[in-house]
Amino acid sequence: MASSLVHVGVFSVTLTFFLVISLTFAPAISFASEDLLTIYKRAQDTDPALKAALADLEASKAERPLAMSKLLPQLTALAGIGRYRKNISGMGPDRIDKGFWGDTYSATLVQPIFNGQAYVSLKMAESQIQTQEAEVLAVSQDLMSRTCTAYFELLDARAQQSVARDNIMLAQKIYDQAESFLKTGTGDIVSVKEAKARLDAANARLIKAMDRVAVAEENLSILIHGQVGDILDVKPFNPSGPDPDDISDWVKAALDNQPRLKEAALQVRLANQEIDFNKRERWPTLNLEGIASYSKGAFMPDVIYRDVHGMVVLSVPFYLGGSIGAKTDRATAKALSAKHGLQRMTDEITFATKRAFLHLKDSVAHLNAARQAMESAKVSMDATNRGYEIGTRTVIDAVNMTDRYIVNRQVYLHSLYYHLLARIELKKVTGLLTIKDLESINSLLLMPGEKNEE
Repeated sequence: MASSLVHVGVFSVTLTFFLVISLTFAPAISFASEDLLTIYKRAQDTDPALKAALADLEASKAERPLAMSKLLPQLTALAGIGRYRKNISGMGPDRIDKGFWGDTYSATLVQPIFNGQAYVSLKMAESQIQTQEAEVLAVSQDLMSRTCTAYFELLDARAQQSVARDNIMLAQKIYDQAESFLKTGTGDIVSVKEAKARLDAANARLIKAMDRVAVAEENLSILIHGQVGDILDVKPFNPSGPDPDDISDWVKAALDNQPRLKEAALQVRLANQEIDFNKRERWPTLNLEGIASYSKGAFMPDVIYRDVHGMVVLSVPFYLGGSIGAKTDRATAKALSAKHGLQRMTDEITFATKRAFLHLKDSVAHLNAARQAMESAKVSMDATNRGYEIGTRTVIDAVNMTDRYIVNRQVYLHSLYYHLLARIELKKVTGLLTIKDLESINSLLLMPGEKNEE
């Protein structure tokens, strides 16, 4: 009996040591090779949404010289040669009927002096470029956020898988103890069956955790368009809430900086410029034109015609079948729609900012509470397991306290990664997310060779 107690005592010390090591190094310990910045660089190099936005920006930049060309000189040249046949009567007693070859050359220079639509087109081109620049910034920030989400969701999934494996080991130890007690006559078959049921449940949770890891790995793999290997985990850190700790400051920052909001405001400006553009189609245009021409054989085959002249041409559109009014009405309706879209976007950004602010504040409290709950659950589990070993607690108590510890550990790990994502989310919704924020988060990762001091 004494030998049995010694054996149980050694097992208890070993189990306690295992739990301390597991708690201390999870989820920080890993054989990582890529950090958050490396993963983001891979995503940035291959992301189709970002590449499409950059291509659209280049296309919008071409609108500026196109609009400017309507205000610059236009020079065209013409050359032609053809076969002519003249049949002329009434200029004398004889009819003239003759075929001949003729050629002609001309150059026309047009300098716009006044073109109301062209000036508006230049303004519209500038608005289109600014709109697309805001789109590129929004897509870039979205990629940063998606990268962080995929990265920490994978860490969370792998941590939950690790916890599930630890749960199996703990459940297996309790099951082995129950069988040992049954064989020595100090246990019962009900305890063995209960312990076996909890062990089966632990195995089922591991399968579910493994499925989640596979999904998370595939999600990150698609994002970076490549294979996902080991990634660096998080080292111990103190959670921090919003700075400044004033929700109104963050709402103001969002209204001033959010690229999606800027894009919506620019769409309103562009729509109003389109109204002005269509209205100016009624305006007259004034051009200075110069023409130089040379022709031979146009009427008299042996006569050469040379002509140089310049003129100021005024063009006034009096009636174009009602198209000007129709296009103006259409542009007015689109401008109204853009205005309502801006208001809707403002409401959404305001709400999203307040929500992200509160989520970050709550995440600090949740993480601290989850850490405390996990540590308390571990103490309770150790005490209960010790009581079960000496016969003062039942197997039900042991498996229940083990489950409680496992659940609290899972909650803590999830809260750990959620807090980091909450930091990123608040910066994203306010339009303040930059590469420096990713560098700040990256500094919280446990680098290869770095020891965990927790």
